[in-house]
Amino acid sequence: MRGHGAGQPVSGRRAGPAWLANFRRAPDRAAALASYARLAARYEQTTAPIRHLRQRALDLLALQPGETVFDVACGAGAILAALSERVGPQGRVFGIEQSPEMAAQARQAAAGCANVCVLCEPVETFRSPAVADAAILCYTHDVLQSPQAVANLLAQLRPGARVSVVGFCLLPAWGAPINALALWRARHYLSTWRGLRAPWRPLLQGCPDLHLLERYHLGTGYLAVGTVGAC
Repeated sequence: MRGHGAGQPVSGRRAGPAWLANFRRAPDRAAALASYARLAARYEQTTAPIRHLRQRALDLLALQPGETVFDVACGAGAILAALSERVGPQGRVFGIEQSPEMAAQARQAAAGCANVCVLCEPVETFRSPAVADAAILCYTHDVLQSPQAVANLLAQLRPGARVSVVGFCLLPAWGAPINALALWRARHYLSTWRGLRAPWRPLLQGCPDLHLLERYHLGTGYLAVGTVGAC
């Protein structure tokens, strides 16, 4: 669950236990950067439970040769090579990752893929040299809860671009015990609990047909797809 915030100054200092600090009202970039600096070395080892979901989200993009695709908050770059293969040598893949430690791993994962570029920037401020035909967001909760990040991303997707989103969410009140366990497990991977009832909702402003396809992990995981509407 990749963490992005809205431009707060970067600090290596922990703000307190993640369980409590995550009650903040908005994503915190400094907290996310500090957390992923600690997580980077073993990050990909922790993703086994979500790898099939990531693959499913990738498949649903139905990428075509020659297209441009964004891997938003690409983390350690686990799917960059697969994206590269699907768009072919005439296509382009841009991984967007604000954590320098994670971006370094992503570049290593994509070594040899000439059509892949990893941009080490926040989603709030990145600039792509080309608008994209598709975007994939895998466990990017903080990105979705940042209005600046969502607006900047949507501005760089062409009308009709496909969007595939997979991530963490909460059950209704009846699922409180399951929610508590899921929140504890996720505490270091995002910097705010805000919006977890429907994390995908901010994308509706640009993808009005975005809809849930499936739920996973006893309902605490989701997969949604949609297309960017015309301006």
